[in-house]
Amino acid sequence: MPKTLPMVLPAPTDDSAALGGELRRYKRLATGCLGLAAAGWGVSHAGLLPPGGAGLLRAVAEAGLVGGLADWFAVTALFRRPLGLPIPHTALVPRNRDRIAAGIATYIDKEFLEPAMLVEQLRRMDLAGRIGRLLADDTSRARVVDVLLGLLPALVRPEKEAALRSALTRALRRGLERVDLRFALARVLRALLASEALELLIQEMAERAMGLVQARRGWLQDKVSERSRWWIPSAVDRRVAGNMADAIIAHLWDLRDPDSDVGRDLRDWLRDLPDEIERGSPLGQKLTGVVRSALDESAFSQLVGQAVSTLRQMAEEDLARPDGRIRDVVAGAVRSLAEQLDDPDVRGRINAGIEDAFLGAIPRWRASIHRFVSGTLKAQDLDQFTRRLELRVGRDLQFIRINGTILGALIGGLLHSLNQVLGR
Repeated sequence: MPKTLPMVLPAPTDDSAALGGELRRYKRLATGCLGLAAAGWGVSHAGLLPPGGAGLLRAVAEAGLVGGLADWFAVTALFRRPLGLPIPHTALVPRNRDRIAAGIATYIDKEFLEPAMLVEQLRRMDLAGRIGRLLADDTSRARVVDVLLGLLPALVRPEKEAALRSALTRALRRGLERVDLRFALARVLRALLASEALELLIQEMAERAMGLVQARRGWLQDKVSERSRWWIPSAVDRRVAGNMADAIIAHLWDLRDPDSDVGRDLRDWLRDLPDEIERGSPLGQKLTGVVRSALDESAFSQLVGQAVSTLRQMAEEDLARPDGRIRDVVAGAVRSLAEQLDDPDVRGRINAGIEDAFLGAIPRWRASIHRFVSGTLKAQDLDQFTRRLELRVGRDLQFIRINGTILGALIGGLLHSLNQVLGR
């Protein structure tokens, strides 16, 4: 793993303080046992006891000292160098921190993250059944609806609007880039041709065009005069221009009528236009190019932004009302889910889906958890790592010292008594 800076751990919690106080008490107890053995050894040499009693006490005390000191050395060597001396194979925990960290991570991985074990626990939980029982109760279902509605305002906050607008714009553009706009544009045109709006649109465009021609009669007369021969009278030019304008207006008027020749031709061309666009005709390519250009303009982003802003405002106003539609929608969805979960087959399928998803995610979770546990422990400061480990196991280790002193003393007394018996 890459080198990381030592992790600065938080100040000891109340639990750590309690553990530290308990560890100190048992250290004093173990040291007291060792001191008692040392006092007994001193008394045995003070000449205060008869020779037989002094010998027994000396054997008991010496064996207790040896056992207690040996176990003190062993316990101390786990966490630091005894008396600060550079004795080989001491300070085992700090020297092997990385190996211990990897071992702890591997233990957690093997003992707690095995797929078969986790899946068995997941099956026992019956998540779909639990959710179904929760939603079957009216009170619990109402609480679930309230919780879901409480989460929605955070999703529509104004500060999140920019990110949502940007993400939605990118998603729409990427989606449209993959779409063949010829077919989409052809479907839109077919829908327009099949609607009543087509005739209204043709009539409106024809009437506007007639008004434009009528308003430009003077311009048309000027253009005819500019192109006319010098010998043709101006009155003739005006009559020609007027006749041209009248003919154009009449032609546009006929376009309004679906039963006229020109009206039928226009509508036949419009009906064939979607097929022509789908075939990729030059006109279809031009139309799809115009649509794609429009999607690349900032107006598209503004349109999406306005839509998102409008939807956000509508959602906020609706959520603020006790009889809002969003509440009804969420409540209906939760009620529908509760009804579906009443079916054992549905619950079985949901549980099977959860199990499949869980099995698919376990390998990634296991690797990530192993790296997290191992990396976190390896990144800790050595002194803090050692101290925290000692706090957790130090109390039990002090019993090793106490038991070593007592057991050594008992064995010393037993051996001394056996020597006395066998030596006779």
